[in-house]
Amino acid sequence: MHYDEYGSKENPTILLLHGAGALDTFCRQYCFSDKYHLIVPHLAGAGRAAGEIYEPEKTVEKLFTLIKSLQKKRIGVIGHSLGGQIAIMLVSRQPELFNFAVFLSAWVNPKPKKIRMYGSLSGLSAKMLHWRWLVKFQGKYWHYTREQANNMAEYSKQITPLVYHSFFSNTLDLSKLSEYQAVTVPMLAICGSREVSDMKTSLALLAQNSNCRAITLQGANHDFPMRNAKQLNPMLEKFILECL
Repeated sequence: MHYDEYGSKENPTILLLHGAGALDTFCRQYCFSDKYHLIVPHLAGAGRAAGEIYEPEKTVEKLFTLIKSLQKKRIGVIGHSLGGQIAIMLVSRQPELFNFAVFLSAWVNPKPKKIRMYGSLSGLSAKMLHWRWLVKFQGKYWHYTREQANNMAEYSKQITPLVYHSFFSNTLDLSKLSEYQAVTVPMLAICGSREVSDMKTSLALLAQNSNCRAITLQGANHDFPMRNAKQLNPMLEKFILECL
């Protein structure tokens, strides 16, 4: 699995799992590299893996292989959206590998009607991701650097309707992940106050584990790691310091 790396390997390692199709979801958190060793895997549908169908089990196994290759006793994991779902699976399956986990806008209560709705839009959505000007504009809105926006515009051309559809058809159903309720690793779940109701319900479901602290970020939409970093980053820094 290819990954980008920021900061010194001598520092505590944090795995950053980006959102669907957005490799540099954590562009506004790369500044943490002055204190931490950041690993950003290229997940299916983004970066060098842009043309790959998202398969949860395959992704989880690849990430466990990557994590163990780092030869660290424990690491932290932060995931946004699709990456948040993956982070939940990782910490639920092998909690002994982690000293903390953060889930940002992780949707975990999929409803068949919603999945069908999003799936029906996969053709149009994938087509729009091939419009270079539009993708670059999105990158600018998210505070990407010019290089990051250009990179997204380039790899997005590989995202097919099947790849886009896989983001939603493979949505994590927390009710089927019984291991989660037994996790004792410190966890933090955050959702924006302007997000859809399903995302807010997901936040409440994650908080049913007493080791998961839930926070609603006021005035924030789904893209708050990029758009609301001034609010988010101090929360993340405080939580990480408490866990290390």
